[in-house]
Amino acid sequence: MTPNQIKANLNKLVHYSSESLHIDGDFKLSGAVFRKDEKGRYYYQAELQTKNGVIYTSLDNITEIDSETV
Repeated sequence: MTPNQIKANLNKLVHYSSESLHIDGDFKLSGAVFRKDEKGRYYYQAELQTKNGVIYTSLDNITEIDSETV
């Protein structure tokens, strides 16, 4: 997902996949966080709502779901 797609997908289901955490499923994109690292570079993190809390992850791990197929 790109930063331009965040606004269009807020409060919608998106697909999150992480091999290291063994997670592969659809979650609600509840927000995004704009951060600055130690080297002064800016980046976004997606905020995904789960049944038990919130997952923060890179936008690289998120893909939008075609709204016509949901």
